[in-house]
Amino acid sequence: MSIWNRPDWMTETQYHILKGLSEPEKLSVQSPAIIAFNLDKSSTWIQQQLGDLVERGLVERVEKGKYRITDAGRAELADR
Repeated sequence: MSIWNRPDWMTETQYHILKGLSEPEKLSVQSPAIIAFNLDKSSTWIQQQLGDLVERGLVERVEKGKYRITDAGRAELADR
């Protein structure tokens, strides 16, 4: 998947979150604050986007304040 052929429901921010969490050379578990810093977005906005991605099964909450991509999230990126 690229930014240009992402699903209609997926925001640009959600795409960047999934893409960043899917990179194997980066840390696989991230906090909303770190994601927000790297994407130059507010933590509140990132938490909202992560919540939607969790509901869709593309990201999972590892523990309070820590998230990682799921196999379904990786598949979503690869399918497009």
